[in-house]
Amino acid sequence: MNLKSEAAGGVSPSLSLALFRMGFGILYLHAAWQKAPWVIQDGQPFGWLYDWIWKEINHPTFDWYKAFLQNVFLPNFTFFGYMSFFTEIALGVSLLFGLFTVLGGIGGALWQLNIALGSFSVPGEWVWIWFLLIAPHLVFAQSRAGRCLGIDRLLSDRMADSPAQRTGIAGLLLRFV
Repeated sequence: MNLKSEAAGGVSPSLSLALFRMGFGILYLHAAWQKAPWVIQDGQPFGWLYDWIWKEINHPTFDWYKAFLQNVFLPNFTFFGYMSFFTEIALGVSLLFGLFTVLGGIGGALWQLNIALGSFSVPGEWVWIWFLLIAPHLVFAQSRAGRCLGIDRLLSDRMADSPAQRTGIAGLLLRFV
């Protein structure tokens, strides 16, 4: 694989994007670890997640989202805590290893949009952080960033070898690598 740009003699954007993608993967794994089920804070599992949900409830951006947090999320906190933990693990693995990066990029953008809906009005939150967390995911998905230094490269090469592998489940998976 040629990692040098022929025109400028520098590093190709795909390598830079792959390293950026991997950094986001590490960010997700770190975030998941902070909200792991065994991390107890103020008597609650899932680290600081419970306190953060209360901050979102006390400083709502949208009343309907506040109602969702109060009436659905908190009564089912254990379920949503596990969902948050495993979603961030899945996003971290996807981006770190370049595995189904299109799906990871779209999922990550939607995940950050969901968080932004509740966190936008929390005091001390920088409003531009949401753009800076959502936009890279869309770039990862659109550019198929897992095809450089990622498992997606191996999968796409293997699945694209035969026209018969472009149909059915293999064809569907090929859309996400």
